[in-house]
Formats: sequence, structure tokens, C-alpha cells
Amino acid sequence: MVVVVLVSVAIFVAAASVIAWPVVRGDQVPDAGPSGAAEERTRVDDDLQRTLASIKEIEFDHASGHLSDEDFSTLNADERAKAIELLRAREAIERPPADPPASDA
Repeated sequence: MVVVVLVSVAIFVAAASVIAWPVVRGDQVPDAGPSGAAEERTRVDDDLQRTLASIKEIEFDHASGHLSDEDFSTLNADERAKAIELLRAREAIERPPADPPASDA
């Protein structure tokens, strides 16, 4: 019985040492989260996918007779405008504007 307790304590101490060693050494844990630009790109891509799905749903509802021509025109135009804005936002994230040339004034 004493041997089992001693072995258990030894295993616990070894595991605690392995877990605590990086903290004792002062290692920095790398930041696992995406950068600000990557996070923004992900958000824009998610919004774009939802908008494109909405456009397909609006087209399906119109084709199946659940939306009038007037409602379809309004909803379709709104969603397509939103998609264009999101595509422009994604492009701006991918290719930020170049710095203007410095003037020698």
C-alpha cells in the first residue's frame, strides 16, 4: 500500500514539474489567435458567405413564387450591394492602399 502511494506521489510530482517547467523558465506562450487583419478578413468572409447564401435564397423564393417581382427587386438589390461592399472590404484588407510618395517640400 505504501509503495502505491509513493509511486502515485512520484508520478504527480513528475507531471507537475513538466507542466510548471515553462512557467519557471519564463517561456512566452505564443499568441494562438489570428492577427487583427486575419481576424477582420475572417469576419468579412463570413459576412460575404451569408450574403451570397441570402442572394441564392431570394432567387429561389422568387423562382418558386414566394416573392413578388417588386419584393425580389428590392431584396436582391440590397443583398447584391452588400456583397459588393464586402468584396471591396476584403480587397482592401488583402491589398492595403500604398503609402503616398513622400514630398520633398
